[in-house]
Amino acid sequence: MKIIIAYEGKPYTIEMVKDGSKNKVTINGDRSFNIDSYDVRSNSLTFVCDGKMSSAFIAGDRERTYIAIDGEYYVFDQVKGTKGTTADQKGDSVASPMPGLLVKIPVSPGDKVQNGTTLAIVEAMKMQNELHSPRDGVVKRINFKEGDQVDAFVPIVELEAQSNAIASLPPN
Repeated sequence: MKIIIAYEGKPYTIEMVKDGSKNKVTINGDRSFNIDSYDVRSNSLTFVCDGKMSSAFIAGDRERTYIAIDGEYYVFDQVKGTKGTTADQKGDSVASPMPGLLVKIPVSPGDKVQNGTTLAIVEAMKMQNELHSPRDGVVKRINFKEGDQVDAFVPIVELEAQSNAIASLPPN
């Protein structure tokens, strides 16, 4: 999953990749952190980063996300020209970057989608976040239904390449 945010007017690309039982967070392609474990509850997140336990509280509105990490406060702005969150280009799924209510799933299993197609809309802290397809493909599986509460980083919609989808279709 990749998100682009701005802090004090400077854009940052944050990439989150699951590697086995661990998660790796990379900022602007050069600073990396290992997230050994995490627990998400409503608008709070407790995590172990490079061996140190931390807590974060998250709130937001249409244009900004407010995060307090271990007592320090940060305000992040949405970067103009980006629409919501996209998954890693190599990823086969999209997930919400924060827990929330799954408001809408405008696709169904078997639908062909293009890069940038809205796959799900999640509401968190009175803000709706569109989750877009990171690439062209076919919707393989939807793991939740509209109205479900979803946790951060849990795949909501899974994709497969169009050639794989055609190969898995039953014969006529």
